Amino acid sequence: MLEFIKINDKYYVVEVRQVTDNQTAVEESGSKVVVQCNLFDLCQLWCETISVENLIEREKKSDSIIQYTAEIVNETILARKADDFCITQGCPDSVCGDLFLRLKYYVQSIPVTFTLRLKVATSDELAENVILPTWRTLLMLYEENCALKDIILKKDIEIEQYKLEGAILKRNLVATNKFDERKFSETFPLSTSSEGLRIRDLIKNRERRLNLMKHLKIKSKDPVETGSPTKNSPKLSKTILTPTRKSPGGRAKGLDAIFAKQRLPKSISASSMSLKRLQASQCDEDDDKEEVLSTSQSSINQSDLSNASGMVKVRKITKL
Repeated sequence: MLEFIKINDKYYVVEVRQVTDNQTAVEESGSKVVVQCNLFDLCQLWCETISVENLIEREKKSDSIIQYTAEIVNETILARKADDFCITQGCPDSVCGDLFLRLKYYVQSIPVTFTLRLKVATSDELAENVILPTWRTLLMLYEENCALKDIILKKDIEIEQYKLEGAILKRNLVATNKFDERKFSETFPLSTSSEGLRIRDLIKNRERRLNLMKHLKIKSKDPVETGSPTKNSPKLSKTILTPTRKSPGGRAKGLDAIFAKQRLPKSISASSMSLKRLQASQCDEDDDKEEVLSTSQSSINQSDLSNASGMVKVRKITKL
């Protein structure tokens, strides 16, 4: 269960999940099923880690009427959102700041409750459950964003190449303008406060981002940044940028082969690529016209011969 809900006029992130706890594992019977509960109010974290067996025993002591079993645990707190949430302060003799989280479910119209005794998380627990996952998710989203921008730029180049070859878009409703990354960033409808750590500026630098990924144990597959080609970046030659009729299937399939084999760096802008493709297309245009004319002429001659032979046969038949 993972929810962002309002409890007692305050918003919390409530997470209950199954984990593997080596400290509670029994070698003879294997690992126990362990439940971890995290309560986060965007400022502080409370958590409890308890095995399912101990949770059942504790609930049986507080409510002897309900027959708590592992199946009930799997069907409730590990499977779905609670029907009711309640947070109370810990008992007087507990450590200051501890909370009780009461989760209420209905199983076949019978109320079943679980009370989780949450303690204030240590700095290590806060980093493991909140800070590090947030950084990993942020870096992954940034990498996905960069990859999608590269795909859009390549699609613009591909569409322009199709237009140069004579393709016409009949549905104007789906027509789009060329992607402008700067304009897109300036007009994006969401914005963040300038206070606090400038994370966006921090992760824009590729070297810093790679160091963060290495520290967070994330495998880097990010595209090449503008103006910072890597050592193993593919070098684009004229043969790569000028597919001709000798390419398998003509220029269209030759273009597909380029994008399949080459991972174009960001430093190659759409305008420069389009210019090179335009020059290549103009160079091949005369050869293509000659080939089309010769092919059409030969086909016309063959059709004339076939028509003439057909007329001779008709005349012979009429004479008979």
